[in-house]
This record gives sequence, C-alpha cells and structure tokens, in this order.
Amino acid sequence: MVSVLLLHAATIIADDTITVVCTTTALEALAAEVGGDQITLISLVQPGVCPSHFDVKPSHIAEVQSASVILYHGVEPWLEDLVTASGNESVERILLEGRWNTPPFAVNKIEEIRDVLSRIDSENASFYSQNAEQAIGEINQMAEAIQAEAHSLQTENVPVLCMDWQKSLAEWMGFPVVAAYAPPETLSMKDINDLIAAGKNENAILVIDNLQSGTALGAEIAAEIGAYQVVLTNFPRAVPETDTIGDMLEYNARQLLNAVEKYHKEEKILELESELEKEKSIRQIFEAIAILLLILCIVEAVVFYMRRKAA
Repeated sequence: MVSVLLLHAATIIADDTITVVCTTTALEALAAEVGGDQITLISLVQPGVCPSHFDVKPSHIAEVQSASVILYHGVEPWLEDLVTASGNESVERILLEGRWNTPPFAVNKIEEIRDVLSRIDSENASFYSQNAEQAIGEINQMAEAIQAEAHSLQTENVPVLCMDWQKSLAEWMGFPVVAAYAPPETLSMKDINDLIAAGKNENAILVIDNLQSGTALGAEIAAEIGAYQVVLTNFPRAVPETDTIGDMLEYNARQLLNAVEKYHKEEKILELESELEKEKSIRQIFEAIAILLLILCIVEAVVFYMRRKAA
C-alpha cells in the first residue's frame, strides 16, 4: 500500500512539472540551468545539425503535443508547421533571439529564461532566480579566467579569419578579426578568394570555423594561407564533455587558447632556429676568414722563402 501511495505521489510531482520543448541543445542547456527538476525538458534538433536544416520526424510531433512552452531561436522555418501538426493550440512560443556563445550572451539568455519560467510558474519563481544567480556566477567566474589567460597570451596580436557565428566569441577574447564569412554554401568563388587575400595580407594566424556550418572550406583556406584551423561548436553535446553551456564555452575558449599557445611555441622554435642559423653563418664566416688568413700566411712564407733562396 505504501509503495502504491509513493508511486502515486511521484506521478503527481512529475505531472506538476512544466514541459519545455527547446528547439536546440543550446536552449535546452540554458533552460536546465534555470529550471532544474521543476521542468521537464525536451530538445528537438541534434547538436551537430544546423537548426535551419532540421528534418521533423513523427516523434517530434508527439513531443510538442505535451509541451507547455517552446523556446526557439527564430531560425527554425519548420517550427510553425510542427506546432500545427501537433494540434497543441495552447502551447506558448517564446522567441529567444540573438547569440549565446559568449559568457555575456549566455548570461543574457539565462536571465530571459528565468523571467519566462517565473512568469509561467510563479510559485517557483524564487527557485528559478536562485538557480539563475548560481549559473550566472559560475559563468562570470569562468569568463574572468578565460579573459585573463587570453590577455597573457596576447590574443590582440593574433589576427584571425572567422566564421560569422563565432565572430562574437573571437572578439570577446581579444582576437582582431580581419574578415568574417557566412555559411560556406552561400559564398561565391570571389568571396572565397577575397577571404584568402585578406588572410594573406593581414597575416591571419587562425581560421576559426563553426562545426555546425561545415569545416571543409575553413580547412582549405587555412592550408592556403598557412594558418591554424580551429573548429568550435555552438551547441552543447556536439563534442564530448560539453553537456552544459559552461562546458561548451570553456571548450571553445580552450581550443582557441591552445591554438595560440601552439603558435607561440612554434614561433619561439623558429626564432631559436633562426638564431642558431645566424650563429652558424657567423661561425662559417670566421672559419672562412681563418682559412684565408692561413692561406695568406702560407703564401707569404713561400714568397719569403723564395726570395731568400734567390739571394
């Protein structure tokens, strides 16, 4: 009897949670920071896929049928048809425009989601506020550490080419962006040649790519201009150990900082090799002078000997 009552209580608790459908894992991760166990979360688009190019399946229709609210970016052309197909006329759609891939942007999104959940579920408003405050504090602390390391590595002296969707992160970390490019499928050959020219003219060190928009073009440009390609992600869980927004932000920053460290190390090696080459050249010059002086001495000795013999 006790077990039946406990099961019934658990069912009531589960039924009391708000079902939040997020179009992407980015919104899901942000909502998880705020909602905790007071919401039931569903994510639609796989983390390695651009949400603009998503194929809706019947299972997604069923997921939307139970939703109280849908969080979306505004780049999902399939969303309205999905909601219509679900028959869920009461579901509230919340548009969260703008980027989330820098700490300040992520903080803004957390605050927006906090306000949304607090309005929909006012009884748990303080819970959502506490969760948001904790998440924001952790992100801000991480942001300070990232920017301190970026400053120590002098990222302001490392020019980059950058995919548009990662430009904000590159600039936030201090990199000068000499040129940014749209999704590869939208670029003409002239656009690509202009990017290559800009990279060469400005001595771009990194080509910063976005995983979900394709990385083949970035690899080609990097090879052409002799730069390092760095691939970042805009969505949690697209690469291992990026389950949360904080994980994703830290992963992206680490990829960039590691690339800069590698560049500095290789530059030092090249400088050392150059110094060694200079020393070798100087040594060869002295050796040549010494040999020349020895030859002159020998010639002088022979001339002196011949003169004495003739006398």
